[in-house]
Amino acid sequence: MKRNSKRSICALTAAVMLAMCSCGSTDSSSSGADSSGSSSSSDSSSESGISAVTTRERVDVPMEAVTETRGDFDLSDVQNKSDIPEDFELSLEAEDGEYLISGKTIELKKFGEFTGKGFAALGSNGDGFEIEGEFPCDGSYDFIVRAANSTGKSENFITIDGAETSTFVVESDKFADFTAEKVNVTKGKHKIGIKAKNGSFFVDNIKITGAKAVDLTQFEVSKTLSNPNATDETKRLYSFLCDVYGKYIISGQYAADNRGVDSAEFSEYDYKLGKYPAIMGLDLIEASPSRVAHGSSPGMIVQTAEDWYLNRNGIVTMCWHWNAPEPYLEYNGAAWWEGFYSDKTNFSLAKALNGEDPEGYEYLIRDIDSIAMYLQELDDNHVPILWRPLHEGGGDPKWNNPWFWWGSSGAEAYKELWKLMYDRLTNVHHCNNLIWVWNGQNVDYYPGDEYVDIVGYDSYPEVHGDHSPQKGLWDYTKNTPSTNKIVAMTENGSIPDPDSCMSEGIRWSYYCTWNGEFALKDFQLGCEHNSLEYFTKLMDHDRVLTLDELPDLKAWPIE
Repeated sequence: MKRNSKRSICALTAAVMLAMCSCGSTDSSSSGADSSGSSSSSDSSSESGISAVTTRERVDVPMEAVTETRGDFDLSDVQNKSDIPEDFELSLEAEDGEYLISGKTIELKKFGEFTGKGFAALGSNGDGFEIEGEFPCDGSYDFIVRAANSTGKSENFITIDGAETSTFVVESDKFADFTAEKVNVTKGKHKIGIKAKNGSFFVDNIKITGAKAVDLTQFEVSKTLSNPNATDETKRLYSFLCDVYGKYIISGQYAADNRGVDSAEFSEYDYKLGKYPAIMGLDLIEASPSRVAHGSSPGMIVQTAEDWYLNRNGIVTMCWHWNAPEPYLEYNGAAWWEGFYSDKTNFSLAKALNGEDPEGYEYLIRDIDSIAMYLQELDDNHVPILWRPLHEGGGDPKWNNPWFWWGSSGAEAYKELWKLMYDRLTNVHHCNNLIWVWNGQNVDYYPGDEYVDIVGYDSYPEVHGDHSPQKGLWDYTKNTPSTNKIVAMTENGSIPDPDSCMSEGIRWSYYCTWNGEFALKDFQLGCEHNSLEYFTKLMDHDRVLTLDELPDLKAWPIE
């Protein structure tokens, strides 16, 4: 599964960071005192023997006066234009197609009335049919598939000349219409296909019409952050994200070992393409107190973030692979650095929160307070952060398999921890530079609109090189909050095709490719997930923003 690849990368990262630490690499922000040597005790001390966190003295670095401007940045709406005749309609009977594997034509009334001579019965995993159709011009088309499913639900592909271009879900035991919207097709004759991705299903017919215009109102979001005390620079960044949402997709990349532009990924972008992604992803994994206790170090993560935003005008996103506290590590023979996985630690979030494990609760507070030091220093230096904690808490909603300890105690415990962290960082440590990004992967794990600014999903398509827009994930994520919020692809393997995303209206705010094998092969940019040619297309695309194309984020107007 997709997690196995990341597991090996995280293990390698831990080993590398430990080696760096033993070679004397340190971060001044990881000390219990600030650069002047002053410190203050946190209120998280206890009588249990758990060391209280000693925090740095906060010093707000003066910010120069700002003249607000958008410059000449283009904020015009992007609406698809089409030459498809308004009355165009292509109707095709499924049973007239050529079956791919074991499909067959049957005539049973149990699924309702059917048209033509019968309907196609398709098995799972690649079964389907192809049928020829002619299109009047290049454009975006809606494929309305009349289908049924006797097993509850199936996800299926629309194919054009054998290429998987879009998906639709069938979930009805009677024939009904299911639509794959805004499929791009060129003028002329093509082989149109329906192919099963999972689950068997039945198809009566396909009706193809010109696509409806993209609903641009879905990209209208409130510019009010969840934290009313957010700093001006944080409001400016969020205002920019709101303004460009639906008009551009912002490029992003996680930097291995938090090495920033010196990481293998960013070095290759610069060497091969001469430009960087706009968003740099960093991970506070090595700042987890239990990892620091084993000799790890977060390295230069604070300086890296400051350089990217302050000196290079880039956007920083941070996640935290939170290693469980020390007494709960090395469970069932696991290594200490595997302690963020639910099956590698015996830490129970539920027991820590409900009072059964009071020491566990104190460790939670200690760890959050420890992480706060890094976020505070960035706040002092006016660096806003797309803060993405407790990621992937629900695992995969299809399988309900939380793989991190912060999700394995269930949705209610997860939401309580999110609110605890939100309150601790916002109201105790006054980290007012955070834009709160939730990607719990499961609607049941959503803590509420008042605690979240951006919703996201981590997408790792099973088929490497699957550049489809991931409509199913988009719809699922977009519909999770009760109000319109920015929707982002907060981590990814294969990157969605921006042409399809824009034309189909599946306009992720940004993507942020995970490091290692999802960007590189043999230490070079380009891999089976995303080829060098594809990276070139992305970074040259007029609707994908790269670092050099960002306006001055520090001067973007606050509304």
